Amino acid sequence: MSSDKDSNGIHRRTFLKIASITGAAGLVYPQELVSGLARQEKSRVVLIEDTSATVGLSIDPGVVQSMVNCGIINLAQQSHVGEAWKTLLSGVTESSIVAIKVNCINSSMPTHPEVAYAVANSLTQMDFGGLPFPENNIIIFDRTNGELNSSGYTLNTSGTGIRCFGTNDSGAGYSTEVFDVNDVDQTLSTIVTEMADYLINVSVLKNHGIAGATICLKNHYGTCNSPGSLHGNACDPFIPALNALTPIRSKQMVNICDALFGIYAGGPSGSPQFTADTLIMSKDIVAVDYQATVILEDNGCSTIPTAHHIATAAGLPYNLGTNNPADMDIVNISNPAGVPQHSGVTSAMLQQNSPNPFKANTNIRFFLPKPGGVSLTVYDASGRRVRGLVDSNLRSGWYDVPWTGLTDNGRRAAAGVYFCQLDTGNYSKSVIMQLVR
Repeated sequence: MSSDKDSNGIHRRTFLKIASITGAAGLVYPQELVSGLARQEKSRVVLIEDTSATVGLSIDPGVVQSMVNCGIINLAQQSHVGEAWKTLLSGVTESSIVAIKVNCINSSMPTHPEVAYAVANSLTQMDFGGLPFPENNIIIFDRTNGELNSSGYTLNTSGTGIRCFGTNDSGAGYSTEVFDVNDVDQTLSTIVTEMADYLINVSVLKNHGIAGATICLKNHYGTCNSPGSLHGNACDPFIPALNALTPIRSKQMVNICDALFGIYAGGPSGSPQFTADTLIMSKDIVAVDYQATVILEDNGCSTIPTAHHIATAAGLPYNLGTNNPADMDIVNISNPAGVPQHSGVTSAMLQQNSPNPFKANTNIRFFLPKPGGVSLTVYDASGRRVRGLVDSNLRSGWYDVPWTGLTDNGRRAAAGVYFCQLDTGNYSKSVIMQLVR
C-alpha cells in the first residue's frame, strides 16, 4: 500500500492529523461536529439531517442511531454520548428511571420505533462505575398497549431489556391526584407521576386540524386521562397549562421531534406526506415546536397560524421556552452517518463505524468503486496495529465488516480510542472509534 506507512503502524500523517483533532483524551466524533463549546444563554436547538436515514418509507436504524448520538453530543456540548446524557439529565444515577413519551395515536405516522429505541440505546451509554445504564430503567410509553403495538413497538413489562407499555397497562394507570389544567380536571399517567425520575419527549412531525400543529407540547395529550376536554380554542391555553404542571415540567429534560417524515395537511391522521430526514432536539420544548413548524410551513402546511398555543407557552405565566429564533442557538448538522447522498459513488469511501462508542461489537462499512486490493486495519491511539480485518482483493461494492474488540492474537482490546484505516492503493482514510468496557 502507500509508502509512508510503517509495516506495523498507521499512516504517520493521518495519525498526526487525527491526534491533533482529538487531543489526548480522544473524541467519539470529530471535533468539527462538537461546535460551540462555550455555554450559551440562548436556547440551544440542534437539527440533524441525514438524507440516508430513509429510503422510501423504510428507515435505516444505524443512520438514525448516528443522528441521535451526534445530536445529543452537540446538544450537551460534550464529546461522548454517555457524558452528554449525564449533563442533560442532571443528577441521574444508575437507579434512576427515564421515561420516553412517544406518540402512537396514528399508527401510519407514529413516533418511529427506530427513533425511540435509538434514544433508549444512547441512554445506555451512560457509565456508572464501569457499568452501563440499565436497559430496564428505561420505559417507552404512550396511552395504550394497543397503540404502541400497532405502531411497531415491542411491549415489555419484564425485568430485563427496555420496558415498553401503555398507561392502560395493569401495572400503570392514572393518578389519584387531580390536576387543574386551566380549570379542567385531569389525572396523569402514573408513569410520569410515580415511576419516572426523568422524562424525554419524542414527538412526531404533524399538522393538526384543531391545534394547527401537534409536536412536543401537544405530545402530552397522551399523558392525561381526558385529552378531548382540552381541545377548546385550538387547545390554547390548555396545552401550555398541561406542560406547566409540576410532574411534567420538573421531569421533562429533553425534547425531540422525529421529523424523518411529516404530514402537512389532514393531520394528525393519515400517512406520511413528505420526507424531511431530520431530528430536532432541545431542552427547550417551545423552541423544538417552533423549528418543527418552520419545516411544516416550508412543505406547504397552511394551519400553522392556528398553532398559537406555541406562542402562549413562551409567554407569561408559563415561560416554557422561546419561540423567537433570535433567542435560539441553532446548530445544523448534515449527514453525521457519513453515508453518500446519492447512489452514483465514484470513489472509495469509509464510513463511521456503528455503533460508536461500542462495548463489544461494531460494524465498519466501506465502498469500493472497482475491484482491487484492500486493507482494513485497526490501530490503537499510539499508532500500533491491533487487528487486521481485511487484506485481500475484493470486487466492487459495499462491504460491512465487524470488529468484535479482539486483537490479532485473540485477546480483548482494552477500552480506549482506536483508529480504523481503509487503504486501497489510491485511497486512505481513518475513522475514530471508541471502545468502552
